[in-house]
Amino acid sequence: MKLNKDIRIKTDRLLLQPVEDLFVDDINTYFTSEITRYMPFNPEGDRNDILRFVEDSKKSLSNNTDLVMVATDSENNFMGCCGIHNITEESVELGLWLKKNAQGIGLGTEIITSLIEFLENNFIFRYICYPVDQENRASRKIPEKLGFISFKKYRKNKNQSSFLTIIEYRKYKSV
Repeated sequence: MKLNKDIRIKTDRLLLQPVEDLFVDDINTYFTSEITRYMPFNPEGDRNDILRFVEDSKKSLSNNTDLVMVATDSENNFMGCCGIHNITEESVELGLWLKKNAQGIGLGTEIITSLIEFLENNFIFRYICYPVDQENRASRKIPEKLGFISFKKYRKNKNQSSFLTIIEYRKYKSV
């Protein structure tokens, strides 16, 4: 499938669409150090960093390697970002973050379920990879309840003085 800016994925409660400039301020507001506690990112509140992120996301969309999306509710309120990354015929990687008040109500599972369905209907791959920090118990529940298996653990730098212990979950495509 050729990725494009017109892709829309509708879930029960959300609309997923490719990230665009319209959402720069929302991302900058909600992509905080609390949200990224278990992620290899250290946001500094610099709007220019988010502008670069959006531009890089648009480039990877046109290169057909990544689909970075925003999740909005029925009133077009920003809820978070999700993505399908490193798209190859071997594997794809899923990622997700939600703003604080959108967590704990099942939106993460809803988003990942919809991304898996989109992938299975539109791409050829062997498996889906879903990396989660070992300490992020809430996020680990998503792949575990969706039939992913724990494949390996590895360390990833968070910053110069700390690291994350990542569990890489995998789900192999049914044939």
